[in-house]
Amino acid sequence: MEQAILKTDILYDQLRRELSKYAPGDKFITSREIMKRFNVSQLIVDRTVVKFRTAGLLRVVPGRGTFVTEEVGRLNTEIPSTFLFAVPRWNSSDLTLMERHLAAVREKYLPTRILVHSYDYSERVPARLPLEEENVAGVAMLTSADSWDSAALRKLEEYASRVPLVIMNRHRGDTRLLSVGVNDTFAGSLAADHLFQYGHRSIAVLVSEPPNGVIRERLNGVLTYAELHGMKCKVLDCGVRSGDYAPDKTYRHFAGVLKRGIDFTGLIGIADSLSGAVNACHNAGIRIPEELSVVNIEPGQSAEIHHPPLDCVDVNLEGQIDAILEILSRPDRYAPDNNPFEYFKPAMVVNGSVRNPAQSDV
Repeated sequence: MEQAILKTDILYDQLRRELSKYAPGDKFITSREIMKRFNVSQLIVDRTVVKFRTAGLLRVVPGRGTFVTEEVGRLNTEIPSTFLFAVPRWNSSDLTLMERHLAAVREKYLPTRILVHSYDYSERVPARLPLEEENVAGVAMLTSADSWDSAALRKLEEYASRVPLVIMNRHRGDTRLLSVGVNDTFAGSLAADHLFQYGHRSIAVLVSEPPNGVIRERLNGVLTYAELHGMKCKVLDCGVRSGDYAPDKTYRHFAGVLKRGIDFTGLIGIADSLSGAVNACHNAGIRIPEELSVVNIEPGQSAEIHHPPLDCVDVNLEGQIDAILEILSRPDRYAPDNNPFEYFKPAMVVNGSVRNPAQSDV
């Protein structure tokens, strides 16, 4: 089944190029001709032709054959070279910040255009990307699943064989794929160290995102630092899964924690959905930082707009995006074993949401 889908995608791209040579009203080549020229089965041809008919590019006249429609004109319109950012269709302030930064740097990469493409988050990697339709010269992809099975990996390698491909915010592991991300273990340790330096010895870490490699590395960074420095550390898992609205689940879970009473003085968030916990503090009358110190791992721009603004381990989202565009612009200069952008080192940003618990005025 998987091979049939792949062959259909390849044939679709090939026939799309063929179709662009035709004028409206022309009779299109027969299924038998397609099978012979492109060495594919009748099933693959039928599936591919249906896609063109659905798109309004071909119509079948019974007894006469298949004809090209007026819609073929849009295939002949020259589309500029494109960098495609493929992201899951889910709620995330990081994606909003990404789109805002891409809009700000568009002119720098002209005449190449930058296009954001959303796909169904239920797919580990997108089953199909509009490489031919959008004249794609390079792809940056955020996969919806951190762990790739053999089928997902083959799909990624197939994309990488056609255009330069960079994996966003996921480390490539043992694969031969380019990636750009953050040293997430260091980020977790840096957040814990920030609280330790302010005198906190009993802390909690809030897991407010679906479990994946990034979240696990940040959590491990916190827990390892806490163990080495004699800190008590409680893990609060909000039970968020892919497709959930994370701030809502985070709010409800942390509101319950506050209602039962807390025995920690510092809280570490490991994603932007910590906003739910901040709102729970406001509604429970818990003052930040007077009664609870809070530090989060997120882009610095997001941390600034919390109330109050939060201390954060800045993951430098804009820097990651700039690095991705640099790789896509000069793919010949970078390879998986020669990639200086694979692990960004995050930095601490202090906005005043952490204080020494001994200074509490409660």
